[in-house]
Amino acid sequence: MRMMTGARPAPTACIGAIDPFSKCRVPAAVPALREVNLLIKLLHATRRGSMARIFHDEDAPLDAVTGKTIAVIGYGNQGRSWAQNIRDAGLDVRVGTLADTSRAQAESDGFAAHAISDAVAEADVVCLLIPDEVMGDAVSTSVAPTLKADAAVCFASGYAVAFDEVTLPDTNDVVLVAPRMIGVGVRDSYLDGSGFIAFIGVERDATGSAWPVALGIARALGALHRGSVEMTCRQEALIDLFVEQAIAPGLRKLWSDAAMVLLEAEIPLEAVLAEFYLSGEIERTYRAMREIGPTKQWKLHSQTSQYGTMSRAQAL
Repeated sequence: MRMMTGARPAPTACIGAIDPFSKCRVPAAVPALREVNLLIKLLHATRRGSMARIFHDEDAPLDAVTGKTIAVIGYGNQGRSWAQNIRDAGLDVRVGTLADTSRAQAESDGFAAHAISDAVAEADVVCLLIPDEVMGDAVSTSVAPTLKADAAVCFASGYAVAFDEVTLPDTNDVVLVAPRMIGVGVRDSYLDGSGFIAFIGVERDATGSAWPVALGIARALGALHRGSVEMTCRQEALIDLFVEQAIAPGLRKLWSDAAMVLLEAEIPLEAVLAEFYLSGEIERTYRAMREIGPTKQWKLHSQTSQYGTMSRAQAL
């Protein structure tokens, strides 16, 4: 589905390039962002193109979605968290789902749960939280036929739009709010106030209000507290697939092969499992990278470890 991106909102003091030398606020919850900002600035200095914009809470009043009916379609891991967060933000939410255990769960959680087509028919904003592999069929049979002419459709993944899996009327806004967080984390980070990062964007601005709606939904979810990055659906799909289809399997193969090398060297299996998984050391290292920065966290390790990381990486 080819879409024209609408006019973007003018940058404010805290929207714009990730720039450690600008006056743009750096969230206290992410101190490592200052170092990451510098790395990104250096990266951009080596290539053409503008730097990505970051949106925060102050950039997104809830006015654009206040008083609107918001339908969350799908009530799985992401859908449940979306519905609960948006409701807790004071907005009017209803759930559209199949007549199965997910509908029972939604009703148990206090939501008005409907058939998908019925929930869509009442909604001013439709948030699609259904799997990519069934998105095309679901949209063609249960969403597009009953969609209000001026409703906004919000995708939590860019895949279906990027690869032309869906067709929507030209009168509807199409926006992206894609959390970089698992479903339970979307809810937990909302409750503890930490927030989470998301990729957000507008694929079609048919009404002239697509950006305020996208930002309003993102803020209601808790996706702007730490800052979210502007992306197109194609960009989001590409980075998502790259992580899932290249990095994740590569890491799995790396750990598997590394374990076999150690076992052949007569290292006990229990020790291998402890070193790789059970001790939590690697998890804490990645947490330190996020909290204080990928370079500064080196100081937490021995000089032998630092030397190995810096020298061996160049040889790979």
